[in-house]
Amino acid sequence: MNKRQIKTTKGHEISVTEFESSSDSNSVVILLPATGVKQSFYYKFAEFLQSNGYSTYTFDYFGIGDSKYRPLKEQDTSASDWGSNDFESVMSFYLEKYPKKKVSIIGHSIGGQLIGLAPSSVQANKIILIAAQSGYWKFWKGKGRVKMFFNWHLVFPLLTGLYGYFPGERFKIMENLPKTMSFEWRKWCLSPNYLFDHISYKDLYFDKIQCDLFSYSVKNDRFAPKESVNWITDKYCSTNQERRHLSSKDSNSKSIGHFSFFKEEMKETIWRMIIKDLGTSR
Repeated sequence: MNKRQIKTTKGHEISVTEFESSSDSNSVVILLPATGVKQSFYYKFAEFLQSNGYSTYTFDYFGIGDSKYRPLKEQDTSASDWGSNDFESVMSFYLEKYPKKKVSIIGHSIGGQLIGLAPSSVQANKIILIAAQSGYWKFWKGKGRVKMFFNWHLVFPLLTGLYGYFPGERFKIMENLPKTMSFEWRKWCLSPNYLFDHISYKDLYFDKIQCDLFSYSVKNDRFAPKESVNWITDKYCSTNQERRHLSSKDSNSKSIGHFSFFKEEMKETIWRMIIKDLGTSR
C-alpha cells in the first residue's frame, strides 16, 4: 500500500492509495467511492484485487477523508466536480502512467454516476457498476419514498444551511459533505432526469463510452432500487452490458444491502464474480 497525492486541474490535491500488484497483469483498476464514504472502506477489496493480479487505486473525493485539508466550510466543491475534476485527474494520471495497460473502473453508488462526467472515461477498458443509481426520489416506493421526500425537501437543505455543510457524521449517516456538493446532489435528486437535467450534454460522456459494462443491483437495497440502477445503466447506451440482480442466496450473508458488496465476508462469492468480470471479454 502506497499513498500518493494527485494535483487536479482546479489546484487542490486528491489523496490516492495504491495497491500495486507484483504480477505482470496488463490491467489496472480505479475504484470510485459512494457518497460520503472514505476510500479506506474499500481497502480489503482493493487488497483482494491486488492479490489476484490487479493493481488497484482508491481515492477520496475533495472534502472527504484524506482529501480534506481544511475545515469543510473552506473546501468548496460540487458533486459534478467530483467526477469531472477529481476522478478525471486520477484517471488521466494512471492512463499516462500506464499507457500500455488496460484501465478498468469500478464505481460504487454515486461513483458509478460520476464516471460519465469524466472525459477520460471513454478510454476505459471495462466498467463495473455496483449499486449505481439515479437518486431521483420517486424511484423509491412506500415508506422509502416518504423518507426521500423529507430528505431532499427538508433535512438536506435545512441542515446544510444551518451548519454550512451537511453534517453526516453527526447523524452517523456518512462523512460530512461540502455545502455546494450537498445542494447540487439535492437538486439532482429532485429532478426526474437526475443530473442530466442540470449538466450540458457536451459535458457528459455516458453515451460516448464503448466498452464492456457489468451492472449490479441488489434485492431490497434501500439506497438503490432496481429500477433506479437500471435507469443509470441505460445511460451508458454504447456499452456491451450485462446486468445482475443479486439476493442473499448469491452470498454467504443473510443480506447484501448497499454496502456489504465490499465487506470481506463477500470474498468467496460476490468478489469472485467481480474478478471474473474483470477478466471477461465480451
